Amino acid sequence: MREPSPTAKPDPPLQQAASADKQEAVDWQFAFERSEVMRAFQQELLVSIGHELRNPLSSQMGSLQLVLSDLCDSPEEEREYLQSAKEAVERLIKLLEEYTRLARHDLPIQPLRPEPTRLRPLLQDVYSLTRLQAQDQGIRYEWPVLQPAPASEVPLLPDSLTVWADPHGLVQALLGVCRWGIRTLRYGSMALHPYPTAEEEGRLCLGWNLEGRCHVPIQTEGCAVWRVSERLLREMGGQLELCESGPYRVGIKVTLRLAH
Repeated sequence: MREPSPTAKPDPPLQQAASADKQEAVDWQFAFERSEVMRAFQQELLVSIGHELRNPLSSQMGSLQLVLSDLCDSPEEEREYLQSAKEAVERLIKLLEEYTRLARHDLPIQPLRPEPTRLRPLLQDVYSLTRLQAQDQGIRYEWPVLQPAPASEVPLLPDSLTVWADPHGLVQALLGVCRWGIRTLRYGSMALHPYPTAEEEGRLCLGWNLEGRCHVPIQTEGCAVWRVSERLLREMGGQLELCESGPYRVGIKVTLRLAH
């Protein structure tokens, strides 16, 4: 059998395999960063869930303590406190079911596979997963496109609206955007207002307006959450940018491709 010459060029398949291995290593590095960002988010979510569960537990314990201490003036009053404790338990069970679902929310760290994706259900998940963190910081978290206020002129987001994105990747990207905004605000409000971009057909913009008192300086460089979200959106044909930055007002703009 003839042995290959030392100066022979490697076969094209070998070159392709080497190139693929190199690309895979880069992807794994980004996957690790994505997983670290998600791990930090899940830790924050569990802390917020613990705070949220204290209210029904305290209400339940207070009502039962009055009954056990024989401090009720009549059997009717005792039944009222027992009923109050029962309602607190029911609220607690509902909260546990919902927060267990949220805490187990799984976002696979895998290569992005964009496809036509309905935006409204995805935004509802992002809102549910970030609402508690905003509430813990006393931030008014307003998403009128999902649940419009009675006096709001913002139309509901169409349920049929689809964007070109990887569902898991887009959820993680938007979670990062919301987390960055919540961390940036000391107090105030954070509202979502989607709007079409006239200058870019086939695009949709999601705009988050932060109003109140912000932590300064406003920084995105060196922030892993922002960096991961920015890259995820870019790889899906979208964009993340800070369109306004100041101590009392910050604007975040996410551009997505519409699916046709």
